[in-house]
Formats: sequence, structure tokens, C-alpha cells
Amino acid sequence: MARTKHAAVKKPKEQPKKKLQFERSPQRRVTRAGGASTSETPARAAGTGEGAAAGGTPGRQQQRVKKPHRWRPGTVALREIRKFQKSTELLIPFAPFIRLVREITDFYARGTVTRWTPEALLAIQEAAEFHLIELFEVANLCAIHAKRVTLMQRDIQLAKRIGGRRWS
Repeated sequence: MARTKHAAVKKPKEQPKKKLQFERSPQRRVTRAGGASTSETPARAAGTGEGAAAGGTPGRQQQRVKKPHRWRPGTVALREIRKFQKSTELLIPFAPFIRLVREITDFYARGTVTRWTPEALLAIQEAAEFHLIELFEVANLCAIHAKRVTLMQRDIQLAKRIGGRRWS
């Protein structure tokens, strides 16, 4: 027999326990021989208890603050994936990418290449993003093959190793 998923059973929310409310009217108090009332402690009689701090209204409850709406884990990620797959704009910010290209150029060219045209930088950025997206796609297939939905470093390493091209 095939196994099926059962719907989650929600437990009813537990109501907070009600605090005991003592009457404050003097005609209902029963006094002992010592003169102290049975429904009051000395702190309440002095007006320093919880009732005094609440402004003198013992039956008034504090209003609950509604929590902000939160999506379930993964929902927003899937929405962002669909959004970025539909779009054609570049995902890496242009200014940090230019700084990285110039830093790498200075490291390897040692002052021979100092200027870049904007078209050349744009072409390098498009190629770099295409390379990264392709690498992530293959690594995602590796994670799915391992029966996981989380992409790990070893998936990217495996994708680089078994890929048809040299990933460098």
C-alpha cells in the first residue's frame, strides 16, 4: 500500500491562565480578629501590588501585539529564483565587479594593463555571470542526485571536477 502524507493536525491554542481577581470593595471583605482582611495582603492594602501598577483596573487585560507575517522557509527563495530567471539584468553589482577586475589585472599584468573600456568590462561580467550560473545549475543537479535540497560546497567541487569544461 502506498504511503501518503497526512495533513498536519493543529493543536488548539492554549489560553493563558487567568489571574485571580480580588474584589477591592470594602463591603465584601471579611476581616479576622486581627483586623487584616482575608482577601488582601499587606502589599495590596498599601497599593503597591499588580493592581496598583495597572492603573487601578484589575479586570483590564493587556492587548496582544499581532506578530508580523512570516513566509515558510523556502517560499521566498523560490519566488526570488523565479524572479531572477525571468529577468535579463546582471546580478552582480557593476562597481564592485570593476574593482575586482582591476585588482586581478594589477596582480597578473603588473601595470601593463591599466585601462578598460566599459564594453570590455560588460563582456567580462556577462561571461562571469554565465559561468557562475552554469556552475550552480550543475551543482544543484549534484545535490538533487544526493537526495538533498541544500547546495553544499562538495556539490560545487564535484560539478567542477566532472564538468565537460575546465572550470578553473
